[in-house]
Amino acid sequence: MPLVAAVRAEAQPLPVAAGDVDVRLVDLAADDLALARAESSLTPAERARARRGTPAVHRRRVLLRAALRAVLGAELGLAPDQVPIATTPLGRPSVVASAAALDVSCSASGILGIVAVGRGRRIGVDLEAVAPWSAGVLDEGWLAVAERRALTLLPAPDRPVAVTRCWTQKEAVLKARGTGLRGDLAATVTEIGRTDGEVAFWQLHDVPVPHGWVASLAVAPDKEIRS
Repeated sequence: MPLVAAVRAEAQPLPVAAGDVDVRLVDLAADDLALARAESSLTPAERARARRGTPAVHRRRVLLRAALRAVLGAELGLAPDQVPIATTPLGRPSVVASAAALDVSCSASGILGIVAVGRGRRIGVDLEAVAPWSAGVLDEGWLAVAERRALTLLPAPDRPVAVTRCWTQKEAVLKARGTGLRGDLAATVTEIGRTDGEVAFWQLHDVPVPHGWVASLAVAPDKEIRS
């Protein structure tokens, strides 16, 4: 699956109710010209925040935020720099005073980013690159007892993707709740090896992404965005 440009992402098909959620992949390896064009669509505060990071962090923040603005602008019929986006103290973006009842979530890992837009659905999305398996992850405190046991029972080649998917599912749920990583990861218990299902009353969906990454989407079980 090819990566898409930061400001003209194409939606990925997902098994959720038709028209409820769009998910787009973002190319975070764009050239300097694309980076400058993307930065021009950000607010002064967004540009200032992006510049407080390292060059790699700056690039990621600019391209991901620009993609978010482009997707929302197309949805609302606004220029990207006119989209009214607010950010909570915990870093969750939201659309200000939107009659369309839109909810948004985004994530990035390495050269790949992801932006999700929910129409009348509370959502959270997380993307992670798959890392080699290390038994040390079992002692990091974010896995539930049942998850640790299930991971050790898997064949060794299956563990890297399984533990990465477990993390993305947990973080997608916590992002949807609005707590992010300040929530209790170990208390959000997933079913190891399962791509779709339900966790803590949130519907989980596996998002198609290029080989080497895993992405998960959490969607509220009802049609109403919950505050």
